[in-house]
Amino acid sequence: MLLSSQAVGTRPESLSYAPLRAIEDAIARSGLVWTVLRSAGHASNAFAWAGSIQSERTVAAPFGDVGLPVVDPADLAEGAATVLRDDRHGGRTYELTGPAPVTPRIQTTAIAAALGEPIRFVDLTRDEARARMLRFMPEPVVDGTLAILGTPTDAEQRVSPHVAELLGRTPGAFADWALRNAAAFRSEEL
Repeated sequence: MLLSSQAVGTRPESLSYAPLRAIEDAIARSGLVWTVLRSAGHASNAFAWAGSIQSERTVAAPFGDVGLPVVDPADLAEGAATVLRDDRHGGRTYELTGPAPVTPRIQTTAIAAALGEPIRFVDLTRDEARARMLRFMPEPVVDGTLAILGTPTDAEQRVSPHVAELLGRTPGAFADWALRNAAAFRSEEL
């Protein structure tokens, strides 16, 4: 079983996702029983905002009103456990998303509700976001990420049925993830 990225299928020409495509291809040629889980963006990417939420009650992110169906990492784990226990999933690729597109602004609102405190949202320009991301990510990954966040394809905004097929239930919502992880955003000083 390989955890890959939705972008391998939606942006096969992207330099940032070519290594994952090569890994997927190698696994498919291996002769082994394989399953690929291609995930959308993870709800846990919001942990990147923890410091600014703790210190300033602020989230700064680009494309505040562009929604993507981010997936709860708990659903990824449960999906992985499901496919690892059953060879009937061999040779299949599943795309795992959340239940609905959610914007960074709505994610901020969900975290604020989980904390019971207001959080201010600041919409960064693409250039501002790129400069910040280049501090900790390689340039091709930054450019690939910003392309998805700012100009997602229809396929990247679509809710996949695969979480429901694998788990027999609706994928977890971002607001539920925020409630379970609210402690990461709390600060004793505020």
